Amino acid sequence: MPRINRTAILACSLLSGFAFADAPPCTPGQGFQPVCGIAPPEDMEPTPDGRQLIMSITPGLAGQQVSRLRIMDLQTEKVRDLPLQIAPQAGWGEAGCAAPAQAPGAHGIHLAQRADGRQQLLVVNHSGREAVEFVELVADGGDWQAFWRGCVEQKEVGRFNDVAATPEGGFIATVMFESSSMAPPLPLEQLLDGRDTGYLMRWAPGQPLHKLAGSEAPFPNGVQVSADGRHAWFAAWTAGEIRQFDLQEGRPLARVPVGYMVDNLSWGADGRLLGAGIDDAGAFQRCFASHVEHCPVGFKVSAVDTQSGENRELFAADEGVLAGASVAVEAGGVLYVGSYTGDRLLRLQSTQADE
Repeated sequence: MPRINRTAILACSLLSGFAFADAPPCTPGQGFQPVCGIAPPEDMEPTPDGRQLIMSITPGLAGQQVSRLRIMDLQTEKVRDLPLQIAPQAGWGEAGCAAPAQAPGAHGIHLAQRADGRQQLLVVNHSGREAVEFVELVADGGDWQAFWRGCVEQKEVGRFNDVAATPEGGFIATVMFESSSMAPPLPLEQLLDGRDTGYLMRWAPGQPLHKLAGSEAPFPNGVQVSADGRHAWFAAWTAGEIRQFDLQEGRPLARVPVGYMVDNLSWGADGRLLGAGIDDAGAFQRCFASHVEHCPVGFKVSAVDTQSGENRELFAADEGVLAGASVAVEAGGVLYVGSYTGDRLLRLQSTQADE
């Protein structure tokens, strides 16, 4: 989901004033159970033990929330903030990257095991600076604690959306657009019309953060990297596609149309690439312009076989179920669907992940 300065939207003249639609009923429906009363989880990662979900919180379309990290116990469905303890260590991020001057926000996140076996959470941060923060997750009894270890700061004008770790200790990040701030360079209707607005960037230990030539795409969003580190798979949000980029040869490969605005990506237990997103750009424009927190928009969840390119729809819902679907992750054989706005996530029936 884009994180765009709302003052720039006034030029769109789509709608005027504010609209705070009522939240949909917190009742189960065919194939899903909502978990309500929580801040909107734009991106999610299961903890290594599969018992909890790490969540990045977006401000929502009405700007009612503070961007931060939270964690939810999957058995009790209790949610708490996940504060960062500042404890820098060499070898995490770029040498000399200073600790954040304020509590980091959170946009895209990615959890991976480092070569030394420690758990690394990469966090796209727009609060106070544009950076990828390196966080260590440490088991604490039946819970988890988070320690800030380092960072890579963005010195150029690209605004990050998501990030994924690479095997050599670096990362691939998507840039959704270029701007000196989080205010977009174009009116919203132009930012969403399908033109190329961003690209991929790469960082590796001992190398500078740099743009990957040839990776330009319409509003790059979620990203994942293959286990061997050869390919990046990323969502072209406004094109309704998942794209493949060869990191070794530095060139684009496949494009997989999915038929909706696919947002964040995650790997399923069967090796397929899971995506989720809204199905109507016009609804997003109207809700964004009028700050409608509980946006009436439909969504889809699908899985892509990265070998064959086959995209299979796993779940779909009309408006009134989830306000802005942005991610689907699998934990314990169950799919959980997060959102960039509203007050809930969805737990889908376990058969959805196994089909």
